[in-house]
Amino acid sequence: MNFLYLNKMVEYIEDNIDDFIDYNMLSKIVNTNIFILERIFMFLTNMTINEYIKMRRLSKAFEDIRNTDKKIIDIALKYQYNSATSFNRAFKKLFNITPSECRKSDGIYKIIPKLYFESNNKIYNFDYNIKKINSISLYCYHVKAESHSNLLYKIKELYEKIKINGRYEQFNETGMYGIFSKEENIYHYYLGPTLSFLDLEILKLEENQYAEFKLNTRNQEKIVALQDRINKQWIPSTNYNVKNNLKIELYKKEECFIYLPINSLQF
Repeated sequence: MNFLYLNKMVEYIEDNIDDFIDYNMLSKIVNTNIFILERIFMFLTNMTINEYIKMRRLSKAFEDIRNTDKKIIDIALKYQYNSATSFNRAFKKLFNITPSECRKSDGIYKIIPKLYFESNNKIYNFDYNIKKINSISLYCYHVKAESHSNLLYKIKELYEKIKINGRYEQFNETGMYGIFSKEENIYHYYLGPTLSFLDLEILKLEENQYAEFKLNTRNQEKIVALQDRINKQWIPSTNYNVKNNLKIELYKKEECFIYLPINSLQF
């Protein structure tokens, strides 16, 4: 089956996540009968369409509970639960906390992302934080290029350079930032710490709200894989308005933190 049609079906589900979802429409979008569609969906995702819809509704409810003052019963009704009891039971089963506990907590956010069909259709659950970070000044090496591929080559050269001149170990003492940005079709990368180095360029990061993702490794392949999942699954699944022209990585010891600046919520 063409993944394009399955992704169009997912878009229909997302557009109607707080409304009635017509299974006959799902069949029409994918151009097959619902019995075959259900079997294909189960084969690709190891869940039923109904289970997926319920998890997406509960994920949206999690965001509403944590980020708005709406009554929990109104949120339950919005996402097609006709009783507080059934909503509470389903919510706790998925997130291991009750809706009331979720509202009182300021801990990690959780989300079951919107599906994106490709060769690997595994759904990765996301744990993340929303953090306000005050303005900071970084002392950085700076490289730029007209293409992303050329920038990656220059970044590789930069890391080789700082390992030779000893700066790599110095940067690691306080935490090393890697900043990707794009301005007027030019790709930029800044690398450095908050520790002052007078011969380096100063980059000031303004105070902002950030979505924070944590990896317990600095393996570049795993970092790139997480970033890909964030772009394909987390960003389309959340109500946050993400600034796409800036991405921040922070390396501390053996951990990597990815920060995405967010502007506002869209409900």
